[in-house]
Amino acid sequence: MGRGRGPHWLSVGMPEQHRQLAGLLEVERTATRIITVSTLLIPGLLQTGDYARAIMHAADVPASEVDTRVAVRLGRREAITRREPAHLEAYIAEPVLHAEIGGCSVMVDQLHTLVEHSDRPNVALHVIPTSTDWHPGLDGPFSLAEMPDRGPVVHLENRISGLFLHEPDEIEVYQSAVDRVRKVAMSAEESATLIANVINGKETTTS
Repeated sequence: MGRGRGPHWLSVGMPEQHRQLAGLLEVERTATRIITVSTLLIPGLLQTGDYARAIMHAADVPASEVDTRVAVRLGRREAITRREPAHLEAYIAEPVLHAEIGGCSVMVDQLHTLVEHSDRPNVALHVIPTSTDWHPGLDGPFSLAEMPDRGPVVHLENRISGLFLHEPDEIEVYQSAVDRVRKVAMSAEESATLIANVINGKETTTS
């Protein structure tokens, strides 16, 4: 990934976005540890097909591309389910749990899936409570991947572009950001209880 591209790789436009996705898949395939801070959506590695599809339909992704994109997103999950999986440390902002992306039933299924993944020994899921003070995750979502044969990589993504960071000083900024997010996030046990309560509330509302 990034051969000949230098320390930064910014992808803008569809051809570059396809190459960036290939790079992201390679990073996740070879990573031993992935830390993701997601303050807007459920992290891609933990999304259900229906949740991902609802996002793509709402974002006006061409209908001819939706199924392929969903399949690719679900395929990314292999990073945490393979025989020697990456360790995933996921931080999700509390409002993300209360959203109604795809409708209540899609969200309930998505939250149940979060609980199932959190039971994996290689997955640590933490909720960032709404009541917390400012933290670096509020600057935007990001992922930090650690590989056994090279330095860490940070991945940033928005609606039309993506950026990989490799430089040590930039990596250090995001490692410090993770440390600050850890301090304000709930424990795995508290997070599991909160998610269960949100599920119960949604299921009660629809029953």
